[in-house]
Amino acid sequence: MLRLYLDVASRAAKRAARSWLAALSIPIYAIIVVGAVRVAAPLGIVGGFLVAIVMAACFGGYLSLLGAAVEGTQIRFADLKHGLRAVWDVMSVFFALWIISLGVGVLAKMAGPNATAVGGVAALATAIFFNVIPELIYQSRNRSFALLKESATFVMENPFAWFPPNLIFAFVILWATGTLTLSSPGELLVKLSMMGSMGGVLAFVAGAPLWMAPLLIVFVHYVMVFRGLLYQELRSGSTRMPLLQRTGPVRSAISTAVSASCSVYTYRLFEM
Repeated sequence: MLRLYLDVASRAAKRAARSWLAALSIPIYAIIVVGAVRVAAPLGIVGGFLVAIVMAACFGGYLSLLGAAVEGTQIRFADLKHGLRAVWDVMSVFFALWIISLGVGVLAKMAGPNATAVGGVAALATAIFFNVIPELIYQSRNRSFALLKESATFVMENPFAWFPPNLIFAFVILWATGTLTLSSPGELLVKLSMMGSMGGVLAFVAGAPLWMAPLLIVFVHYVMVFRGLLYQELRSGSTRMPLLQRTGPVRSAISTAVSASCSVYTYRLFEM
């Protein structure tokens, strides 16, 4: 498995460097979203819907560029505009996540004083089981709830191959931004759950010193290329460890791990 990681890391470095324009698009799209938020703020619910569309368009635009980067295709400036056509692919996933958030909201209200803990556990579970959403948007034909199901299935089948490098990348970003805290497991889980989304990652980047932001953006793009290539390798099934092919024990192990993590997370939230 280490050989696989090294091979993917080498290819990711070359393709990330070649697709520098995709990395440049990250702050450009971020500025567009921030501008949309400010313009739409007075519009209430309608403004929120418009911002969601802009966010979906920008996220879809970057994922389109990322897909080209993972495939090793040369990216042109014109692709920055063409990628925005993926807006409805992203919106279908946003809608599915919104429906789930409504259900979580109902459960939180029923939990009364434990509402914060319910929301926290749901956020952690989302970060784990829906971790592969970006890769699936530009590499899978499924959309909406079918894509969420595919993500959960992939995570259940490949947890020990998928998460180790991703956790290392998360720790690097937390360390670089000065937000890494090992003394409090609960607080660390809160931050790792935030790292489960592109928006959460960019929030940490935005909090970094100005001189460090460009370096972190380049690093984030490299990580996304690495993830895309690793997903392709694991999806093919040819490089999985024998243990990962036994889905029964793996699912039992990952379920136990998630339960333990959620317990620690909940305990931390109660302390707050």
